[in-house]
Amino acid sequence: MTQRDHLRKGEDVAVWRSLVAGSLSGLTARFGTAPMDTIKIRLQIMPLQSGEHFGIFDVIRDIMKKEGIRGLWKGNVPGSILYVIYGGTQFGSYSMFNTILSPIGWSAPVHSFIVGALSGATSCVASYPFDVLRTRFVADRNIELSSITKTLREILHEKGVKGFFKGCTSSIVTITMTTSIMFSVYESIKIHCEHWKTMNDSHWISALDHCAGPIGGVVSKMMTFPLDTARRRMLIGHSPLAKGLTTQVHIYESYKEMGLLRIGATILRREGIYALYRGVTMALFKSVPSTTICLYSYEWFIKCISG
Repeated sequence: MTQRDHLRKGEDVAVWRSLVAGSLSGLTARFGTAPMDTIKIRLQIMPLQSGEHFGIFDVIRDIMKKEGIRGLWKGNVPGSILYVIYGGTQFGSYSMFNTILSPIGWSAPVHSFIVGALSGATSCVASYPFDVLRTRFVADRNIELSSITKTLREILHEKGVKGFFKGCTSSIVTITMTTSIMFSVYESIKIHCEHWKTMNDSHWISALDHCAGPIGGVVSKMMTFPLDTARRRMLIGHSPLAKGLTTQVHIYESYKEMGLLRIGATILRREGIYALYRGVTMALFKSVPSTTICLYSYEWFIKCISG
């Protein structure tokens, strides 16, 4: 018996159910992945200096030596809140747009791409201030753990309320692309597997069907990771924490008047293409299980809520 896919075009899922299930799936996906997130962001925001080979294990040793084991969980509180809000609004808005746009008659992959893009943009705006907080926490290399109230005051003092949405437009572009690619790849694989099963129910088709989530996560991450790196640099470019990341503070200073694509081009010119993908290994280690857990736990929570 084919399991019901609540993300499929034409599925009418109550928005409140999607909000609750999405929030819980986001928190579930966050569990245990916080250290990987910390390492990934630290690699992204630290400039790649000439002759330097600062990899995953170097970052871990550096954090453990200077900040202790607690440093691996820096930004965990805003990160957890981010995942709850992002997961809830992502799936909740996905269900809403899925219902609204179904009568238009787009093909299923195109429909999933557009609905995914809209849900990505919605969830990005709703959760963005917590993404700013998380990035600032991870960038702080002091042994003392940052406090939310202190960091909130610092951002308000530096830029006012707009400081919580600095780079939000760039983030919307990045996350919209990531979400739309993830959902469209995921749904395309599921649809094709269902079609192939009617002709030949082989083990490899079932295996591919179960790998739809991880494949969607890998494809979307690889295609948008350079934009995410440029976005992280943009956030730190407006923070005094840049001094703790490198002696070449002018690198961050130069980002202040640049847009996302220009920052990406500058990183490519100064540091090479490797710098744009720095941390992608850790991102994939985190993203694949995170995306898989998020998608499948969403389906599980929806079934539990629906009875």
